[in-house]
Amino acid sequence: MVTLQELVIPQIPSWVKEKDKRVISKTLEIPIGGTIFYFDIPENPLVYVSETRGVIYINGSSYWDSELAMFKDLRDEFVYEVLELAKTIGKDISNVKIDDVLLETDNKKHVEKRKFYIKIDNIDAGFYYNLYLPDGIRNGIIEIIPYYKQV
Repeated sequence: MVTLQELVIPQIPSWVKEKDKRVISKTLEIPIGGTIFYFDIPENPLVYVSETRGVIYINGSSYWDSELAMFKDLRDEFVYEVLELAKTIGKDISNVKIDDVLLETDNKKHVEKRKFYIKIDNIDAGFYYNLYLPDGIRNGIIEIIPYYKQV
């Protein structure tokens, strides 16, 4: 099982502070619930990030830690953008619930299925993600399927 570092809600995300220090290789435009989210992908020769039909894929050569670091960066950007969107539409962000839930593990296929979400009032935004762990036969892959719904 993979353990991700604890999520800290940043006031100004690290990618904004360090923007001048790193090279952005591309920006992904992902439609989530009628809103376009922009994810700046930093230059990293060990990790490749792509998007197909709204699903984000992170894969790399053989360095799983680099893929997890990229995932953490994207997750932090997602939290920042959802909180900014909530403020823009007048939601109170003082009572925010953020959680990462393990849904299923498949030890035979070396896959973890998880759900990361942010709840603000009646808004539930997040993503389902699958961690295809490196197993000696394949490199690790992270598949991210974002969603947005009002409950």
